[in-house]
Amino acid sequence: MKNPKSNYIGEARRIRRTRMIIRGIIAGVIVLVVAFALFFAYILNLKKDIDTEFSDSSDTTGRSSYPITSSTSDNPSESSDEARPGESSGTDVTTRPEDTTETGTADTSDPDTTSDPEGSEGSETTDDELPIDTNHTEEDPDATGDDAAATTTVNLLPDEWEEQEPVLFPQKYPLQTVTHAERDQAYANLKHAVKEFIAERTDARIGFYYINLNTNEAFGYNEASPFVVGSSIYLPLTMMFYDNVRAGITSPEIVVPFSPAFVDENTRTSLSEMPEGKQFYLYQLVSLALSEGDSVAMNMLLESMGDMDAVWETLRQMTSCIDFTAVQNYVDFQGVQQSGEHRSSAYDLASYAQMLYWRYISWPEDYQDIVDALASSDHSSGVGKYFPEDTVILSRSGSNAELSSASDVAIILSDEPVVICVTVEAATPESAQSIQAALGALVYNFISYCHT
Repeated sequence: MKNPKSNYIGEARRIRRTRMIIRGIIAGVIVLVVAFALFFAYILNLKKDIDTEFSDSSDTTGRSSYPITSSTSDNPSESSDEARPGESSGTDVTTRPEDTTETGTADTSDPDTTSDPEGSEGSETTDDELPIDTNHTEEDPDATGDDAAATTTVNLLPDEWEEQEPVLFPQKYPLQTVTHAERDQAYANLKHAVKEFIAERTDARIGFYYINLNTNEAFGYNEASPFVVGSSIYLPLTMMFYDNVRAGITSPEIVVPFSPAFVDENTRTSLSEMPEGKQFYLYQLVSLALSEGDSVAMNMLLESMGDMDAVWETLRQMTSCIDFTAVQNYVDFQGVQQSGEHRSSAYDLASYAQMLYWRYISWPEDYQDIVDALASSDHSSGVGKYFPEDTVILSRSGSNAELSSASDVAIILSDEPVVICVTVEAATPESAQSIQAALGALVYNFISYCHT
């Protein structure tokens, strides 16, 4: 039999150890609670110090990051907000004794832009400030007295671009209602009608090419003849730019400044009155080039693409007939020998449009800007004139008054998706447009017959 005393002593020791463990746990919990309370108090004090330090300077420091403008109003309680990236601001107004000059203020800024446009006022900036001066201030050299202090503030940041509903291709097209034999006969009639029409117009030189993007029908007349095509060549050049965007080489959100050096007396542009240093996003330049045929916008876009030799080499790789950069020799519609660079053909322009169509089918988000710009151009003349008003027409026309040349290339999404290109030399622009419209009407009649 075990000694009762030893059992008692062992039990007492176990109880003592248990109590010590419990006391250790309680002490650890207390230490953790105290440490957490001290840390929380430290955070509160730190926050209080920060609030105290920055509360007095928040009104000025925060606003120094962006331009502040004021506006005059009949309501004295009205005032303009700060201009912040992505928001529009009020209007700067400078009043002179006899007139009032009103100018806009910047509504957006590109945080990646680091260049200070030539002619704008420089200012010291911090990491939080805009990297460029948003307003360019000019003094009137003829002003005297109080007028000498009057200045005009010029907005140099990119203007807000009005967004439009994206133009979408039809998901499907209706089936033809005629037999294959009837369609074949109608197609043969179309080719004969086009050939006969071109042969009868002895007062003009005409190139024509047609592609059906559903059936792969394709034919042309004088389609490989060289023509001065004007701004129709912007189609492959802008497509080349968005090829680079899709490859991650560049971005349509890059900002570039305008320079009067891009403008000369023969330039077709709406940008001639822009102040030097005025900024544009590249996608804005694409829209101006394709919807309005703006040559300054196109030249600014090309400059942003870098090495022009590489640009022309890429264009040559996309071209099947006429090298745009090589000298072409031909006889014009008046029988005069012509020779020069920067010529293309109806076949090549139609091929560029076909490339764009399949690029958009494969990568719609990457080429949506081009489609939207082409859809917003004027379709009241040219190959799409006699198609129904609700037809989606993506066209880019070009002209050269000196050489009496005009061109029009269009993707037309009617009952069937087709590409039509007509290049013309004629005595007047009106005559050239009537030829383009008549040939487009022949294609429309053929498509309509196949779906009646």
